[in-house]
Amino acid sequence: MILDSSCWSVNYVVRCIYLDALNLHLALSSDFQLTPTLFPLDSSTVHLNVDGCWFSDQSRLGFGGLIRDVSGHWLAGFSGNSSHGDPSLAELLAILEGLKIAWHLGFKTVQCMIDSMDIVQSLLHRDQAYLHSHASYLFDIFSLVDKPWTVNFLWIDRDSNCSADALAKLGALSSPVFEYWTSPPPSILKWLLLDVVS
Repeated sequence: MILDSSCWSVNYVVRCIYLDALNLHLALSSDFQLTPTLFPLDSSTVHLNVDGCWFSDQSRLGFGGLIRDVSGHWLAGFSGNSSHGDPSLAELLAILEGLKIAWHLGFKTVQCMIDSMDIVQSLLHRDQAYLHSHASYLFDIFSLVDKPWTVNFLWIDRDSNCSADALAKLGALSSPVFEYWTSPPPSILKWLLLDVVS
C-alpha cells in the first residue's frame, strides 16, 4: 500500500527510492547474474561485508561493515575508529564488531566477506593464531564463531567490497568512536550499487 497513515522518515523514503532504482537497474541489465558464492539461495543466510583502513599520517584507523540479506537489502551497518593500531587491527575490529552485531540481531548463518587474504588465512588457520600480532582479537573472533550459529569467512575482491570500504573510511574520519546504521548513510549509496553490479 503506497498511502496509509504511517509517517515515513526521509531516510526510509531515500532507501526505498534507492532500492527501487537498484532493482530497476538489475532488471534491465541483461548480463547481470547473482554469483552463487556471494548470494546463495538459502534465505536464512546473511552477508556481512567488512573492511578496515589505516591512515598512517594521522595514526588513525577506521573500520566498518554492513549486513545484507540474500537479495542484497540492507539490514544493518556500522562504522568506527581508533587512534592506535595498524591495517591488520582495522580489519580484525571490523570483523569482530560485525559478528557481534550479527549475533545480537539473531542471524544464524553468516557469510563474512573480507578483502584481505592475509586476514582470511589467519581466521582459517586457528592453530597458528597465537603467532599473530593481534592474537587476542583473533581469539575474541573465534569465541563468537564458536557460538551456536554458522559463520563462514570468505575472501572477496576489493572492487566488490566498496560499501564496507566506504563505511571504514567514514568511521575513520568521524568524531563518534562507533556508529550503528539502521539504514545506509547517504554517502555510501553509490557504493552499494557498485558492489552489486561488480
